[in-house]
Amino acid sequence: MSQLSIDLVAVFKFSFAQFKKYASFIIGAMLTYVVLAVVPQVYLMINTPKNPTTSQQFVSFLLTMVQVFLSLGFTKIILLLVQDKFVEVADMFNNFKPFLSYFVATFLYSIAVILGILLLVLPGIFILIRFQFYPYLILEENISSFSALQKSYYLSQNLTLELLLFGVAVVALNIAGFLLFGVGIIFTYPLTTMAIAVVYKSLTEQGEEIPTSSYRL
Repeated sequence: MSQLSIDLVAVFKFSFAQFKKYASFIIGAMLTYVVLAVVPQVYLMINTPKNPTTSQQFVSFLLTMVQVFLSLGFTKIILLLVQDKFVEVADMFNNFKPFLSYFVATFLYSIAVILGILLLVLPGIFILIRFQFYPYLILEENISSFSALQKSYYLSQNLTLELLLFGVAVVALNIAGFLLFGVGIIFTYPLTTMAIAVVYKSLTEQGEEIPTSSYRL
């Protein structure tokens, strides 16, 4: 593992090729996520008073659950398409079995990152980088939230700096997409999610390079 490095050009080249191959399906899934999960949440945030009622808080919680649930479905679709596996619309909505593990892991991950950033910044970034592969592990191995976080940590060992540089590239692309009147994020978010999936699959294959030959053009 210590000899591994991430070839950013190769990762994004393959990811872009897969994105183009399945563009209509991916954009459709992304728009579904935005319409069903993001738009209602933004609308509620804008229209909720400073002191929300109990019912408004409950609605906000439900919308958050929907958002997390659909994000899992979208991640599953991207993970399958990276491997050229069969995908259908139902894959966005049929993830009830791994959802609890994903929800708990997402909660723990988010809290840890926030606390790490509030303390000294660097611990938050370290946590963000090392534990980021937990959704893919939950989807593929159907394991608990704690096991997925633990496996992500060990999977990414000796690659902290490489993953940091990769993360900077991911963030930069998404910022660029957002700056394009917010519309570009519909394209950059799936592309970067696909790139993360490529890095994850390459790590699980334990090859001598990232991406491995399976994910190179």
